[in-house]
Amino acid sequence: MMLRSVMKNYLNEEKTSGSEQGVFGLIRESSAEVPIAVDKSTWGTLQQPERLIKKFSFEDVETRNWFIKELIEDEAQSGHHGNILIGGMEITIEVWTHDVNAVTELDLEYAARCDDIFNDVGLLGGCGYGYR
Repeated sequence: MMLRSVMKNYLNEEKTSGSEQGVFGLIRESSAEVPIAVDKSTWGTLQQPERLIKKFSFEDVETRNWFIKELIEDEAQSGHHGNILIGGMEITIEVWTHDVNAVTELDLEYAARCDDIFNDVGLLGGCGYGYR
């Protein structure tokens, strides 16, 4: 028996009300009905070489130093490093894969970890935990 003959009725089913049926009869909801959304990146892109860049701002030196400490520990663990510029209460990070002079998946993961560290340090600092 061929798969086509088994799946014939399944693939030819009528649409269900309120939804649209897609490939192989899977129900495809409209984007308005989906309860999640993808966050847009807050990282910018520069050229020559292609790289990601973001500036993080801090309200106090303790939180800034805590962020730096956590970031450096993460870099040591992951083996992927960005350019870190410290200017007062701001830290600017640029990251790209030097071997290909472009942004790769490693850089996108690095950027996501930077954002996570920044959010964690801000949250924990706001709860009374501090840099040690």
